[in-house]
Amino acid sequence: MSKPHLLFLHGALGSKQQFQELTTKLSDSFTCHAINLPGHGGELIPPGGLGFDGFASAILTYLNKENITSTHLMGFSMGGYAALYFAHKHPDRVNKILTLNVKFNWDPISTAKETGMLDPDKMMEKIPGYANNLILQHGLNLWKNLLAGTSEMMKKLAETVVLSEAELAEIKHPVLLGIGDRDKTSSVAETLKVFSLLPDARLWVLPDTAHPFEKIPLSRIETEIRLFF
Repeated sequence: MSKPHLLFLHGALGSKQQFQELTTKLSDSFTCHAINLPGHGGELIPPGGLGFDGFASAILTYLNKENITSTHLMGFSMGGYAALYFAHKHPDRVNKILTLNVKFNWDPISTAKETGMLDPDKMMEKIPGYANNLILQHGLNLWKNLLAGTSEMMKKLAETVVLSEAELAEIKHPVLLGIGDRDKTSSVAETLKVFSLLPDARLWVLPDTAHPFEKIPLSRIETEIRLFF
């Protein structure tokens, strides 16, 4: 019997590299895939900038290239929203969806806070280790463009609705919404709101867990993936 496909989608400023250890652990039960979304991991930013239409197009292109009829999706942060958006646009290509620490509420105050942290000069001064990691992931000549593109995308998210409440209610797939109880980027409250809108949703609150993917024990994520998928 062939193993089910499972596609991993990274968060903003991340790349497919963050899933390498996890996909290795899960390869006994799943055919694992991970892609770099536009603008990330050396991929160029499209002419229209970063956005979920472009992310959905990249996912569809990958599935078609690999002859994958349908797949499970696991998305962290921005990747989780991309998973839901893709499922709404291409419902027949998705089986189940697991999201983790997705920011759903892009109000002006929290958006200003998020975009304020995307200044490359301030990063090099205050958190040089993180800045150098971005250079390694995305390229010396591309990381600043990614920061600017991400900032612009976030500002647009505060002005427009990507998935309306009505559109969320149209996503019929089984969805597991994971959220850390100490996440300062997203929140349990906004995740609960989406949970109430999705027809077939489950809620997974991770105790004593903040936003960064790297700080969440992989064993915890692996266990939940195996149980849900």
